[in-house]
Amino acid sequence: MRKIFFLALMLCGQPLFAAEDFCATGKTHPIDVWFEKVMAQAEGVTFDIRNVQGEAYSRWDKELNRVYTELMNKLDNNEDKKKLREAQRAWIKFRDAEVELLWAEALYGGIGGTLAPVAVSDMGRKIVRERVCTLLKYQMMANH
Repeated sequence: MRKIFFLALMLCGQPLFAAEDFCATGKTHPIDVWFEKVMAQAEGVTFDIRNVQGEAYSRWDKELNRVYTELMNKLDNNEDKKKLREAQRAWIKFRDAEVELLWAEALYGGIGGTLAPVAVSDMGRKIVRERVCTLLKYQMMANH
């Protein structure tokens, strides 16, 4: 059953490395454009794929910090800033726990084989990317 669940996670939705619509804007984010291009050059070599995923994760993490800082600067009320800070700290704990769970299933659950680290790394990248989208939505709300 666990193998089926993990395989469904990997196979449902879009291909693992396709450039995606960014935050329902109809556009592709420059990080995703870079990611798709470099992944195509990796030619399926697991070591190269993992390195590219690590770099993409770092780029999304920097983007997350940039968007978070912008949102903090837009908020005038110190209480709102405090709530955003608390929410972000809680999200970081969630992210860390979620990624730990994914790695535990992939590496220690006996599922996924050599593809498991690639799939889990991609899911970790997507978790950070999704948070960027969420914070951008909050920025739009703060503008009104």
